[in-house]
Amino acid sequence: MVLYSLPILLTIIIRKGVFHPTSSRFSSARSSREYRFFIASKFIMLIYFLYAFAIPIHLDTPIAITGLAIYTVGFVFYSAAWITVAISGGGEVVSNGPFRFSRHPIYMSSAILFVGAGFVSGSYLFLGLSLLVGFTHMQNAVAEERICLEVYGKEYRKYMAATPRWLGRPRPKPKTPRKIPNIQ
Repeated sequence: MVLYSLPILLTIIIRKGVFHPTSSRFSSARSSREYRFFIASKFIMLIYFLYAFAIPIHLDTPIAITGLAIYTVGFVFYSAAWITVAISGGGEVVSNGPFRFSRHPIYMSSAILFVGAGFVSGSYLFLGLSLLVGFTHMQNAVAEERICLEVYGKEYRKYMAATPRWLGRPRPKPKTPRKIPNIQ
């Protein structure tokens, strides 16, 4: 679980101001219900991380090995998304790298990573917590879209139209009709 924090910390070190455009509106743009849900999700995540330190890991079952594969896929996608954020120009909609295939690759890959860790643990309680943390991440992503619309406006709306929320192929951009020269 320590690996989970590494890409975030590296992004903050590499691109210090990357969160400034949205951070000022992050709390104020959420409804009180969404804000309470956000705080509750962070509390659940804290319990999750504390519990993760207490669980011994044994990779001696097919489920644990499958969980490790799921975790690895989630972590690679998660790291790629954070690297994309770190090298982006900042202050603009990030729409390349994993952000071409998902408007929320960090949240989505986090959920995958958590579920993989749940299978690796061999604990039904930890797997349940993993599913709960993954679900809360996905819900927080939906609320965050309003903030991005406020900050980036029309550019983010175009990005929403072209990119699936969770995962999929980017939608093709509409073709502009060719003008036929007027021949007389």
